[in-house]
Amino acid sequence: MTVIPPASGVTIHNGDTMDVSYGASVDSTTIETGGLQTVGGSFSTSTATHTVIAGGEQDVILDGVASYTTINQGGIQRVTGEFVHEGPTPGAVDHTTINGGGEQDIDTGTATTTTVNSGGVQNVTNGGSASGTIVNSGGVLKVSGETIETAPVYPPPVIQSVATAATINDQGEFDVTGGGTAVNTIVNGGVMTVSGSIPDPFANVPGQPAVDASTATGTTVKDFGTLTVSNGALVSGTILQIFGTLNVNAGGTATGTIIDGGTIQLSAGATATNTTVNQYGALIVLGNADFSGTVFNANSILEIGGGTIENGFTAANSMTLQVLDGGVLNNSTVSAGATLILEAGSTQSNTTFQSGATLVADYGYTANGFTVSNGMFFKVYGTATNTTISTGGQQIVGLADLGGTATNTVINGGEQDVGLASTASYTTINTGGIQRVTGIYMHDMPGPGRADHTTVNNGGEQDVDTGYVTSTTVNAGGVQNLTNGGFAGGTIVKSGGVINASGETIYYPPGGPYGAVIRSEIDSAVVGSGGQLHVTGAGIAKNATINGGVMTVSGSIADPTNNPGVPAVDASAASGTILNSGSLSVSNSGILTSTTLNGGTLDVLDQGTANASTIHLGAIELVEAGGIVGATTIGGGTLDLKAGAVSDDAITFSGQGTLKIEQKLTSGSSTFASQVKGISLGDQIDLSGLSYTSGATATVSGSTLTVSSGTASETFTLADTSVTRFGITKDGSGGILLTAAALPSIAGAISGQTTSNEAAINPFATVTITDPNAGATDSLIITLAGAAGILSGTGLISLGNGIYELAATSADKLTAELHALTFVASPHGDGSATTTFTLSDTSSVGLTVSDAHTSVIDTHQAGPTTINGPASGYATIEGTTGNDIIHAYGMFNIIHSNGGNDTIYAGLYGTVDVPSGDSTVHLEGFGNRVTGGDGNVTVTGSTGATMMTLGNGNDTIDAGGYGNIITLGNGNNIVHPGDGASTTTAGNGNNQVTLSGFGNTVVLGNGNDLVTGGGGANSVTLGDGNNTVNLGGMVNQITVGSGTNTIIAGNGADNVVAGAGHDTITLGGVANHVVLNGSTANVTNQIGLDVMTANGGSDQFNFVGFGNQAIINGAAHVNISDHSSGLTVSVNSSNQFDTISGFGNDPLGVIDLGNGAGNYHSVADIMSALRSDGHGGTLLALGSAPSAGSLDFVDTAISQLHASNFVIV
Repeated sequence: MTVIPPASGVTIHNGDTMDVSYGASVDSTTIETGGLQTVGGSFSTSTATHTVIAGGEQDVILDGVASYTTINQGGIQRVTGEFVHEGPTPGAVDHTTINGGGEQDIDTGTATTTTVNSGGVQNVTNGGSASGTIVNSGGVLKVSGETIETAPVYPPPVIQSVATAATINDQGEFDVTGGGTAVNTIVNGGVMTVSGSIPDPFANVPGQPAVDASTATGTTVKDFGTLTVSNGALVSGTILQIFGTLNVNAGGTATGTIIDGGTIQLSAGATATNTTVNQYGALIVLGNADFSGTVFNANSILEIGGGTIENGFTAANSMTLQVLDGGVLNNSTVSAGATLILEAGSTQSNTTFQSGATLVADYGYTANGFTVSNGMFFKVYGTATNTTISTGGQQIVGLADLGGTATNTVINGGEQDVGLASTASYTTINTGGIQRVTGIYMHDMPGPGRADHTTVNNGGEQDVDTGYVTSTTVNAGGVQNLTNGGFAGGTIVKSGGVINASGETIYYPPGGPYGAVIRSEIDSAVVGSGGQLHVTGAGIAKNATINGGVMTVSGSIADPTNNPGVPAVDASAASGTILNSGSLSVSNSGILTSTTLNGGTLDVLDQGTANASTIHLGAIELVEAGGIVGATTIGGGTLDLKAGAVSDDAITFSGQGTLKIEQKLTSGSSTFASQVKGISLGDQIDLSGLSYTSGATATVSGSTLTVSSGTASETFTLADTSVTRFGITKDGSGGILLTAAALPSIAGAISGQTTSNEAAINPFATVTITDPNAGATDSLIITLAGAAGILSGTGLISLGNGIYELAATSADKLTAELHALTFVASPHGDGSATTTFTLSDTSSVGLTVSDAHTSVIDTHQAGPTTINGPASGYATIEGTTGNDIIHAYGMFNIIHSNGGNDTIYAGLYGTVDVPSGDSTVHLEGFGNRVTGGDGNVTVTGSTGATMMTLGNGNDTIDAGGYGNIITLGNGNNIVHPGDGASTTTAGNGNNQVTLSGFGNTVVLGNGNDLVTGGGGANSVTLGDGNNTVNLGGMVNQITVGSGTNTIIAGNGADNVVAGAGHDTITLGGVANHVVLNGSTANVTNQIGLDVMTANGGSDQFNFVGFGNQAIINGAAHVNISDHSSGLTVSVNSSNQFDTISGFGNDPLGVIDLGNGAGNYHSVADIMSALRSDGHGGTLLALGSAPSAGSLDFVDTAISQLHASNFVIV
């Protein structure tokens, strides 16, 4: 260690020490790490100025003074002393600068005018004192502790550590703890905390406090600065300027606080007394805190939340009371000019609002059932439901981008204002009430206010000023006004209701030199009878529907954008309007586009324009003088052009309508300016201004229609039409009425129709007479040429010489009469004779058309050919291609029919081939063979062992003997296959098979088949259809597909298998088996020992007799009627729902539960599980799973069931 004598400008290195005492002074010394400088220690003042502490240490002790010291990283300055009465002066420092990592410890010493920069720390302890300290961002000032002065009094004075007039700048920190004191601090954006206390050293002396609290007096907090007091500490005389905050936490106390634009926040357990809250100042209470003696001045704020319960508070004029989450306000009063704000999670009850008071439902809060009284304001930034607004009351929904919501509001004379991004739904506006829906069109701004499902009653008004509304209903006396770009969609206007749409606003999108006009718009309005819709001043209407009401479109305003690319004038306009009834008018620069007229009248007045109108049947479009129509479609209605009207585009007909032109024309020629398109039959042009004279003509040449009457003529240009003729008549005012007409037509005539041997024929069965002229009648002349014959039929008049007439009637009736006419050729020799028919149809419009394509060829033929085989038999006999009668004698003949409708007597043991035709074959003996193609074949005879194979057709087989095999194609066949042991196979159709004897097999395809008879042991297999099977005998096997089948199985030991159908099955005898696969069947037995199996489905089993069994598998639903003895019901799954009636009267009945059905382990489990079904029966659940089914013994009490009735297998 090196001792350096006091000297200026010296650097004190590691291990060096300098002692500045006995009145010495040094200047500009530097103390490095490990170096030590001591200033003072004698009874004369020693000083050190401009010292730089660069990691070393400077100790300023009794009678020492250090000025303008700079403390850098790692450096420390210790300022100490001792409080002795009339003793030496403690160490003192002034104008110290503490940089990052530097530290100044004031331990019973004093410091003035210290600057603490980022990372620097000033500690004031043990009665130390700091005055005028400035704490910059990142710097820290700490004050704590106290000391006792050595004095000739008791108890001696306690001296607390103190910081006076400190300034805590933005992000600076000031901590007062352990009995420290701060006086006149300015918190200028920094953070200051005052907390804790220490025991007073003389607490046992009467009159002395128990503890010495940390305190701060005269503090000023501003510019986002924060002062926090807690845990037994005390602040007094605090001034909170704008954006300054005082937090009083649990155990903290604030007295005499003045709030000038700042905020004081009290936590639970905090105390704030005698507080004064001035303009824009706020007191926030979060929990059970004491704020007694608080004075709230004009424009002050009280906020309560976090469990605070305030009862009986009065918010004075211009004050704001805000209830935060968890806050409770009871029995309080909001005075005129005062405001109550309710936040999400807050609660209020029994609050009185004076006239002029304001209630605010803030974001997240829902106010329900509130009444806005006269003079009161209700602002909704959250949600309001079921509000009533009385006369003089006002509800304001939304603020800037704080979108509120109001639902089910009733406005009884008051006002509701719906602002930006806000919504009002299901509002009712009564007399004197008004709803204003507003918005603003600006880039990146929130959307306009919205209202939906509003009802405007008599005397009510909805004003949509740049707002957006939908689904409004305007009743009698109600008004909806759209202005400045407002929008309304789906408004319904009832009788006496009115919509007014006018005005526009301008929107300036980014990047463009011109603004865009947003016009007031009514979209998809429905105007009922007595309702009104008025569009003026650049308003627009889209897709309106007029059902008996009145709609007007008129006026315009100058376009405000100065954009040379858009029209200079914004005209009122309507597009897509549907006029069903009522009236629509356009005038004074208004424009209609794409109007559909289903009824009512469209009146185009002076300076009005209607483009692209469609006029349907029953509707009229009147165009007055000065009115303008563009492209128009006449779809069945009338376009009436008054004198002076202007038509400047094509007029198109689409449906029988009328174009009426009232412009007078007495002489000379005139050309109609608009092209007339699509004119078709029945369309009319009424030239009421052109007088009708005899000899008036209408001629079509190319696309030009010229109408001449007397010395005047009118010319039209036609397009898209095939009309070449017009009828001319006089209209109701003496003008000319033109009607488009066309030729009738004859279609479907067939030449070369054939018949034979003078057989009757309907030669006109395919002919159709068509007259395109609506309402016209037609008559027909029929002229025969060539071979003679006779034509006959209803309505036919013979005019002689082969000429006939059908009188005038409609084309359809004439066609029907023509179809029924019969022609019979006159007798002629062998060969053919041809008759040709000419049909001449005359329409009542004066047009005639003829057709000569119909002809009939009659061929005369001899009778059938008789062919006789040899008497010895054993012959091959060939038939002709015509109709033959073939006699084969003897036996073993082979007969080839070769076509035609033949009758064949095959002899004994014959083989017959009928490739086509409707033939009859008579067989003798056994072992015959018959083959054939398609046709209707009848086969009789045979004594057995005969094989028949025929194609499709309606065949009839009546065979005898045994062992026949019959195979048929599709058709409706009638078969008796023999006397037994025969096989019948047929395709799809409605077949009838009658069995005899035993051992027959029948296999049929899909259809509605009937199989009956038999003596037993027969097998019947049918496809899908509604079949009937009624067999005799026993041991029958019956299999059917899906459908509605009726089966009588036989006399016992029969087996029935049915598919997914609706079947009725009756069993005879005993020991029958029925298997149902997913069906809905009804099965009844007669004697007993029968087994019925249900594999799924919904079936009805009816048991009588004894020893029967029902087997139920899968997810079935079977109803069992037990009128038998000893019935066994086998239940093999848990997901079925079955009912059994009569089981209680069957003591020998048994329920077998198999495959784990019901998951029962013993009969005792079953008996304990029996429950009442609530209807006098007993219910057994088949498990506890959600899909588990049950057995319902519907008329059997639990007492009627015994353990012997149940078996687990």
